[in-house]
Amino acid sequence: MPIPVSACIICFNEAKSIGTALDSLMWCDDIVVVDSGSSDGTRDLVLAHPSKPRFITHQWPGYSAQRKFATEQCRHEWVLALDADEECSAELATLIAQLTLQATQQTAQFRMPRKNYLGGRYVRCWSPDYQTRLLNKSRVQWEAQSAPEVRRPLQGYSTGQLSGALLHNRLTPFDWCDFNDGPRMAEHAYILAQAMARNGRRANWMQLLLRPPVTFLKYYILRGGFLQGRFGLAICYKTTVGVILKYTVLYASEQWNMQIIDIPHRGQLGHTSPPDANATHIDPLTPPAGHLSGKLDSDSNADASAG
Repeated sequence: MPIPVSACIICFNEAKSIGTALDSLMWCDDIVVVDSGSSDGTRDLVLAHPSKPRFITHQWPGYSAQRKFATEQCRHEWVLALDADEECSAELATLIAQLTLQATQQTAQFRMPRKNYLGGRYVRCWSPDYQTRLLNKSRVQWEAQSAPEVRRPLQGYSTGQLSGALLHNRLTPFDWCDFNDGPRMAEHAYILAQAMARNGRRANWMQLLLRPPVTFLKYYILRGGFLQGRFGLAICYKTTVGVILKYTVLYASEQWNMQIIDIPHRGQLGHTSPPDANATHIDPLTPPAGHLSGKLDSDSNADASAG
């Protein structure tokens, strides 16, 4: 017997892209959209969509907490979790439909590759960019204050793998912010550095000196960035800049003895003074742009560098 599957989407001002995400979920009989205060017409678009999703407004508590809240609103135990700029490919939908209760008895979640696009072009060197997005909500443990979000199978359960891909930004037109968005990249650097600090990571000499060039060579040579000409070269430069920012922010947190790195408001990112070590406020109604997921050691991660 096939497993019943719900789908959830977390979003904020995603009227331009969420329709495509919902189109890719027409096979799903229970869709929940959790919005953190959009003002661009996202709500009206969602409620008018033929997939008949349920729309819930929920103040932004952070990446992991918002995703967890969204899954808890779903009717079924198995949930496919998407961002508003992602799609479930037809191949992935077919593979999910083939999963049975018997075959998934010992599985808590499934990971799948994600194909990333910028300006309508596939970004080869960011693949496979594995994401764990199909989960049984009663078989996983969520890590609090986790960005990138982390879920671990409960004891006795494992993580499976599906070959079908998620599609990220496939139909999003070119935007200068894809290649030159200082505030967004700085925002992601703060979030990732905060997670690294909480995990005991340090920006030592070796990391500061070698991580950027190693990252460039990894994605340009080993991941095939050179096969996409100037586009691939620019992507690898952008990826490397994201890594440089991440480690320099981590260094700053150590230099000023900051126990927790504050995630500033986007409008504050241009200030030259270091963040207040005692400040921990995050605007709940203004989630950071783009979604962060994956491993901290994944220096591309497409999210960390591109949003």
